[in-house]
Amino acid sequence: MKPCILIFGMPRSGTTWVGKLFDSHPDTLYRHEPDSVRKLSFPRFPDLKDAGRYREELEQFVASLPRMWSSEVVGKQPLFPKSYQSHAALTAYRTCVVASKAASRVWRHFPCMFRPTGENQERVRVVWKSIESPGRLGVCVEALPTVRAIHLMRHPCGYVASVLRGRTARRFAHSEPSDDWLLKMLFETPAGRARGMTARDLDQLTLEERLAWCWVLTHEKIIADVAQSEQVMTVRYEDVCVDPKTVTRRMLEFTGLDWQAQVERFILASTQSEGTGYYSVFKNPDASAERWRSELASPAVDRIMRVLRSSEMYRFYRDSANVPLATAGAAS
Repeated sequence: MKPCILIFGMPRSGTTWVGKLFDSHPDTLYRHEPDSVRKLSFPRFPDLKDAGRYREELEQFVASLPRMWSSEVVGKQPLFPKSYQSHAALTAYRTCVVASKAASRVWRHFPCMFRPTGENQERVRVVWKSIESPGRLGVCVEALPTVRAIHLMRHPCGYVASVLRGRTARRFAHSEPSDDWLLKMLFETPAGRARGMTARDLDQLTLEERLAWCWVLTHEKIIADVAQSEQVMTVRYEDVCVDPKTVTRRMLEFTGLDWQAQVERFILASTQSEGTGYYSVFKNPDASAERWRSELASPAVDRIMRVLRSSEMYRFYRDSANVPLATAGAAS
């Protein structure tokens, strides 16, 4: 099994951009949300004490990442030159990705037959980026002691605003879990059960409050599970936006990667040009981090912050200043 780096976070939390920051490193092999294509069999919010039960499945899953060929997993743009890939191979890879994505409109998950695997390259580190499995992060690092992980969080107001914007634009697949489904699972976690909320209580929540509870309970689960782990760095998306170069250096160093000029060039390109797509990694980071302030009405912000203040997760966003926070384990 190749050394693996996990980039885990909730949807609309900047995981794609951070994943691509890692992908821009010449010695990484990036796999985009592979667990959304090949589903893991165990719960989204498993009990940490059961990590041993899932070790074999996780080891097999990570070992399979280099060989995956779904265009959704191996074809997320942009595609970068790699230390283990010739220029001709990169050109062929890019061509195959375009062809497979076109074919995927007819045949879902159409394979990209020509893609890098990093075989026989000891320096290569596989990057698994996921929005499917943030609640599994503790189990993953417990079961896989050699992995390093970035746990990415975004201000709950930023998360809620982005989700609402996506729903309005109908950007999400019908197969994605509903808030009701997620909340029912989350309120079965120890943190959720401690709230003592009933089905009637949940029915009375506004949409913003439901999304805020999803945020709070997911991150409470993650932080509780990784509190004693030296394999995890918790990073705020806002801090990456404020100083992408410095925070990216820290993340690379934490995961055992050196600094490369290609990474710096991508940081410059992705922060100084504006993409047009909802999922684009090219955007003004400061504007992206603070966009919720102009999108959410004051009553909605108040409802979200009321939920946040009921949780110890409030310490991550206690003030409005962008104080850098990027630490191993649960930051304080």
